[in-house]
Amino acid sequence: MKLFYIPFLLFILSSVNLTAQNKHFNIHESEKYRDQFRSTNILNVYSTANDLNVIARKSKSYLVFETFDNSAKGKKIKTVKLNKKENFVGELFHNNMLRIFMVESPSKTERKLHCHTYDVTSNTSEKVTLLETTVKKKSAIFSGGNKRQTNFSISPNKKFIAIATDIEKKNSNSYNIHVYNASNLSLNYAKSYYNNAEKYYTSSDMVVDNNGVVYNVGKEYFKGKRERKKAKANYSYVICKIDKDTVKMGAIQLKKEEYIKNLSMSFVNNQLRLLGYYSEDKVFGIKGVSTFMVDKTSLETINKKKQKLPLSVFEDLYGYRNAKSKKDSELTSFTLDYLLEDEEGNTYLVAEEFYVTQVYVSNGMNGGMYVTTYHYDDILITKLDASGNLKWGRSIFKRDTAPSYNTFINKGKLYVLLNSGKNLTAKKDGRLKVSKGWFESSALYAFVYDKDGKVTHEKIQDNKGKTKYIPYKGSYADGKFVLYNHANNKKQLMILSCKE
Repeated sequence: MKLFYIPFLLFILSSVNLTAQNKHFNIHESEKYRDQFRSTNILNVYSTANDLNVIARKSKSYLVFETFDNSAKGKKIKTVKLNKKENFVGELFHNNMLRIFMVESPSKTERKLHCHTYDVTSNTSEKVTLLETTVKKKSAIFSGGNKRQTNFSISPNKKFIAIATDIEKKNSNSYNIHVYNASNLSLNYAKSYYNNAEKYYTSSDMVVDNNGVVYNVGKEYFKGKRERKKAKANYSYVICKIDKDTVKMGAIQLKKEEYIKNLSMSFVNNQLRLLGYYSEDKVFGIKGVSTFMVDKTSLETINKKKQKLPLSVFEDLYGYRNAKSKKDSELTSFTLDYLLEDEEGNTYLVAEEFYVTQVYVSNGMNGGMYVTTYHYDDILITKLDASGNLKWGRSIFKRDTAPSYNTFINKGKLYVLLNSGKNLTAKKDGRLKVSKGWFESSALYAFVYDKDGKVTHEKIQDNKGKTKYIPYKGSYADGKFVLYNHANNKKQLMILSCKE
């Protein structure tokens, strides 16, 4: 581990303010500088009490920790050399310490979980090995993988860190919980909470309370691994309560024609609240939102709500002429990316449509080839109040072939940042199409939803050359969203500070 004071910081000391007036943000850009680490992948960004923005990013061989002030002026940089076989799996921030979790695979069956801790105050770092295990050949120890981090959790009082691992064995999967003291990473306890050779299980979400008690929810399949058998769900949801000495289990039974792809868990009024999209027809469809309130002690379901998507969702997607005929149908191919909570206890679920297509392209006499296209299309947004009532739903009619958006909440407003064509297309049926034409230049936009779901959209900048910023790889903390441009060599940083 080495500490670098690299010459590029001299260039960052003078930041550039965009001259264009922006309704929602104060915008600061750094000067362009040469980045020896060639990485735009921000693992996360956090803000400290003295207004320093701490950014963690990963290059091919290094973890890079950087601090900037609110005007994008550089302060210091810390780099940590990585083993070639270390891969990023999660991160947490508390008490001015940024913890980056990496899995090392020394062989096909060996796995080591390391934690790299960066102390912002002292500008130092240390590496601790949290656990070592063996797995089935080439298997991972963390199941799943999306924008929501479900394998790592920190208690509300910041005293406990819980880590859930999935150890695949020959005849079954073993799911384990490790709970650590958040201040020094000493192991508090480790517990196997599910091991069944007869039934297949997948973990969905996890939380840890202020006493170090862990709650986990996942799918237990009745037979095999199929989602549906004989026209009904082939699974129930299992809730596990795990402490140092015991494991207690409860179940959420679904109705005959009810399918829920995933459930997300949080604490509300000293109870467990589980949220997820439900379907009545398609295995991974979306008819609306299901809410379960579960007692923390007995693990019994106290209340359940099923609420259909409102008409406004379909008006945004299909236009006002076709919305009524579509409102009883189900959306498909959506993946929940973000579950956000504001200060009043409202919850926002944000999902994106994702699917893959293949087309055979003929080259005449020379045969042909299959062309694979990844589609990152429409965005679905729903808001629930603290009681679990669906307040509103909206959507963004979008077309893209790469991950393109990010979202956050600030002072009761939901912000969606994305790149689109230079000019948004307003269609006659009331829709606003967010896409980029073949020869069209692009622009960075902000879609801002108020507490009632009313939306305004504003262009942040026109993208030119290497000044294109990637919201998907950016991160939000404490009223500021930080993102890099997409260039590997000539790096530039943008900080969007919310005005409201």
